Amino acid sequence: MNGRKAGIIATAGQEDENSPGLWSLPDEVAVNCLAQISRFDLAALAIASKIHRSLVSSPELLELRRQKGCTETCFYVCMRVSPDPSRPPRWFILSPHHRLNPIPWNPSQASESSSYVAVDGGIYVLGGLIDGRHRTRDVWFLDCFYHTWTRVPSMKMPRASASANLVDGRIYVSGGCVEEKANPTNWSEVFDIKTQTWGHWYLPKLRFGICQSVVIEEEKKVYAVDEGRRSLYLLPSECLFWRFSKRIDDFIPGTKNDWCAIGKLLFCRGTTCGRILWCEPNELRWKPVKGLEELYDICRLSSNSAGNIVTFWNSHLRQTWLWSAEISLRREQGEIWG
Repeated sequence: MNGRKAGIIATAGQEDENSPGLWSLPDEVAVNCLAQISRFDLAALAIASKIHRSLVSSPELLELRRQKGCTETCFYVCMRVSPDPSRPPRWFILSPHHRLNPIPWNPSQASESSSYVAVDGGIYVLGGLIDGRHRTRDVWFLDCFYHTWTRVPSMKMPRASASANLVDGRIYVSGGCVEEKANPTNWSEVFDIKTQTWGHWYLPKLRFGICQSVVIEEEKKVYAVDEGRRSLYLLPSECLFWRFSKRIDDFIPGTKNDWCAIGKLLFCRGTTCGRILWCEPNELRWKPVKGLEELYDICRLSSNSAGNIVTFWNSHLRQTWLWSAEISLRREQGEIWG
């Protein structure tokens, strides 16, 4: 055990040398016990016991949990709860009991049209509209362990509804600028998470903005469709860009939202039918996921690290209720079943 970790335990133990339970165990055993319980139980322990609080929030314990594979997949939800459109949205974490628990919100976050990128340990919130009119350069980071907000270096250009994708530790951002001020030198930029610096990456300024984009992790490739119904591939690490001239006839901007990739397949939410759709990236022939005929009127769709689809829809019983479901998938005879 390294000195810092042992020091944390010793300091906490000095508060009550006679306290029974965890601190009566050897240091290594105590830390290993804490590393294997859920983050929700750790949070409850930190609230209930001042003795354990410093250890529960220590980077050493978090690293040990990662090494042991004891970290959980947590789903974060950002949504508007105030009727005032100028107020920032609120943040919640979906607990194992399928309840939305509020976490500290950011009063300085843009009220709408921000872009979100999830990374190991947190979520970046990029740009957006202030008061529904003014684009912002601000970038915020939500630490998903401590639930704290940190302002990070701002983008070079104010953006709203920009395309933002994570590839190999860098966030590639494109579009979302005021048309009159956008040019090939500022239409795209890249944020290095390790150095916390912004730089330029070459992507020709497109005639139409990107309306949907998603990363195919296995290929480190960004797949996107613009508002002119044309698809394009980006290989950011090699500054390669392909654009296909053929229009996608069945793609109308706004009718297939919330794109996500699981393996080498794309999934989305059909806004006209309220169904979950899927396709091969090279074909873009969208088909409904089978077995989910009773699931309709979905308002949001995403994927998680387990390779499952997570859906949300509004309750017709109470306006303040939000329903969710996690759906596992399988491929059978050329179809996807959920």
